[in-house]
Amino acid sequence: MLKTLQKIWLLLNIGENKKLYGLIVAIFLMGFLDMLGVASIFPFLSVISNPALIQTNSKLKWIYDRFGFPNKESFLVALGISSFVILVLCTTFRALTTKAVMLFSWKKYFIISKRLLAQYIHEPYVFFLDRNSSELVTYLMSEVGNVAKGVLIPVLQVFARIILTIFILAVLFTVNSSAAILVIGAIGGAYTLIYIFVRHKLAEIGKGALRTSKKMYKALYEAFGGIKDIKLMGKESLFIDKYAVPAKEMIAFQSERFLIGQLPQYAFEAMAFGGMLLITIFVAVVKKDQQQVVPLVGLYALAAYRLMPALQQVYQDLTNIRSFLPSLEIIYKDFMESSADYEKRQQPSHQILPFYHEVQFRDLTYQYPRAQDPVIENFNLVVKANMTVGFVGGSGAGKTTLIDVLLGLLRPQQGAMVVDGVIITEENLRSWQKNIGYVPQHIYLSDDTVTRNIAFGVPDNEIDHQAVDLAAQLANIHDFVVKELPQGYDTEVGERGIRLSGGQRQRIGIARAVYHNPCVLVFDEATSALDGITEDVILESIHRLSHKKTIIIVAHRLTTVKECDVIYMLERGKIIGQGTYEELLEKNQQFRKMAKVNSQQHQAKE
Repeated sequence: MLKTLQKIWLLLNIGENKKLYGLIVAIFLMGFLDMLGVASIFPFLSVISNPALIQTNSKLKWIYDRFGFPNKESFLVALGISSFVILVLCTTFRALTTKAVMLFSWKKYFIISKRLLAQYIHEPYVFFLDRNSSELVTYLMSEVGNVAKGVLIPVLQVFARIILTIFILAVLFTVNSSAAILVIGAIGGAYTLIYIFVRHKLAEIGKGALRTSKKMYKALYEAFGGIKDIKLMGKESLFIDKYAVPAKEMIAFQSERFLIGQLPQYAFEAMAFGGMLLITIFVAVVKKDQQQVVPLVGLYALAAYRLMPALQQVYQDLTNIRSFLPSLEIIYKDFMESSADYEKRQQPSHQILPFYHEVQFRDLTYQYPRAQDPVIENFNLVVKANMTVGFVGGSGAGKTTLIDVLLGLLRPQQGAMVVDGVIITEENLRSWQKNIGYVPQHIYLSDDTVTRNIAFGVPDNEIDHQAVDLAAQLANIHDFVVKELPQGYDTEVGERGIRLSGGQRQRIGIARAVYHNPCVLVFDEATSALDGITEDVILESIHRLSHKKTIIIVAHRLTTVKECDVIYMLERGKIIGQGTYEELLEKNQQFRKMAKVNSQQHQAKE
């Protein structure tokens, strides 16, 4: 339990520390004012029950004489009005404090989710190879929210209500300790026993709800991500059912959680009424002090009015905390594991690493996590500046791994990548990456304008529209944008560019890659999904940049690399052939077989 409280305190204490301490002070003050509000009714009811107290009680007599009340009736009215004013002030301050607690807690939700998102995004690329994107979104959108509303808010509310309970109990013990022990012992003991009985069930509910939430998010991602194939094959009902199963489970978990939270409420309403009867009998029969019945019962009635909801809420908050602990554990684990070098990783580099001569791969070895063997091992290669270089080979040859090392997405376990004599390290990696424009096989387009997709990630006020036009012209997409799109560069392309053809998306991808005028362009299977005519258009765009930039092309289809200055053929992470297209056709039997297969596939398409 102590470790759980430490985790909660850490999350509460992230940013705005002064506000947290101010909130704690406000909670104590709220408890004190509530105590005054409850205590203020006792003198009023006592005077109604026994007006002689005005003269026999020293404190009441001092107030009566000090303020010069003309008669007992006016003093009684003043006591009633004072009690009412104090209660109104208490209620107002309680409402403001509750608002402050909620505002503080939901700000924590924003701070935690933003920082966790930043930490996820700054993780090395290999981190995302083992994590499902729907899982990360579940944590950010659902589980951080569950921590805020199911843990952080309840913790602050429990603290506030415990302070309130302590202050009100102090009043009750001051007035009549025996009756206070009787009532609080019965009610508090009953709540405690019920909580102990259900806490293990709550833990099971929390774990089940977390698993189910992941399944729901995953089902939604798969449904919307593959909507074209789903519509084509008529599989809508399958994906609806895939979502419906965990959704029904979630309903069951939420219903159980609500039922357990409400369990004691109705029983304790009867218990509170019975407690008032016990107090009446205790004072009137046992103590034989009938004059104290009205003020004491009135005091306990008001105290019960404040305490019963508070105790019920404490119970509900504790059940929430217990059931949402799995969410807390997940968020805390990712938060702490990622935060160690977060500040270091998030620092941007504003310098570009000079590149004029060559990139060297020296004895590179890379092995994926949980893989049995390295994909590339003791790999050596030199790529000269302003050359057009092609990499070909079958699946598993190591092409993509090599490119990911070049891009700085994967860090080799052994060896080094050296740019003009400078070894690429974690410290200068961003400076190297600023040289690179990257065009993958599947272009990601945001649901935004053509301009913002070309100048991807650039703030609106920093977009260079002249550079956007020039990049579009180099990518052979400018005429299409200005002549055929209804709003030109301000046309929105739809989610993932759904309103554009594959070739148009690829050309926007090329325009994005050259927008920042990088000196290295990498095309990773950028034309493999395109028809022959569209591929020719894309290749024309690429060839326009030949010998002006260093161009690296990864391809299955040999027609894509036909114009390269040098082609490297890879197999199992090793170079098994190199040369121009004609040289490889002449000298390399495996390349000839690959070219023959490519030619047959091309003829079949035609």
